[in-house]
Amino acid sequence: MVVLMLVDPSFPRRITAWILFLIMGGVLLPTGYPSSSSLATTHPGMELIIFVDFSGSIRSEDKKSFEQDLIKRVIPSLSAGDRILVAPITEKTLTDFRPLIEVDFPAKPAFNGFMQNAMTYNRQVKEVEAEVARLKEELVAQAAGMFKQHFASPRTDIFNAVVLAQKLFSDEGKAKVLVLMSDMVEDSQPYNFYNLKWGPDTVEKLLGELDAHGLIPDLSGVCLYVSGASADSAEMAHRISNFWGVYFQRAKANMDPRRYAHVLLHWPPSKACPAG
Repeated sequence: MVVLMLVDPSFPRRITAWILFLIMGGVLLPTGYPSSSSLATTHPGMELIIFVDFSGSIRSEDKKSFEQDLIKRVIPSLSAGDRILVAPITEKTLTDFRPLIEVDFPAKPAFNGFMQNAMTYNRQVKEVEAEVARLKEELVAQAAGMFKQHFASPRTDIFNAVVLAQKLFSDEGKAKVLVLMSDMVEDSQPYNFYNLKWGPDTVEKLLGELDAHGLIPDLSGVCLYVSGASADSAEMAHRISNFWGVYFQRAKANMDPRRYAHVLLHWPPSKACPAG
């Protein structure tokens, strides 16, 4: 018995077309599915660490400014995949470390046109967006409550806050951002900026001593902001800002002088910040 097989003459061409479709990355996806540009994994987000100065040298109006920056500018800029941690700067920044706020935002789901349905993906995105909005509302309430607490720290240990930041940052591939809300006047044992005899070699001597005590961390890839910088005089403010400029350079942080100010400037961070 002879079996006749009927073969569609266009069959080879169909195979070729399908192979080309795969090679080109699925540009001609069925209607309702994103193109190949939408199939990549989502951005991992930002890892934001904020240290707030609650020492006695911070005036009530400065604390109010910190609160407004956090509630009106920082929190609204957060999005899916971000992580925020807020901790105090006190006389016991290192020995009594305890985060005041710590929130991880859910990541936005990645879409794979070969494995997922577009409607299911869109529903998941909306669920994540709703959760992000809810967490932001909670953050605003937590931040407001945080500034209503009474912190009576007589001294300011900024050095150990910066050292802690290095330990707190993870290796998850997120953009690392550090914000110091402080007047930046170190007042700890044995370092007190107002008691220093500032001279031509003061900065280098102090940096050498700090380095010997492990107080200059590696902040490579960290975008750094200072909000609240101030001093009793313009001369002292210049000396202190000059010191921190050299200090952050030694720490390999990305610290643009324009982001060292009495208020939070140039927020949110640009995508190129860590690469600078």
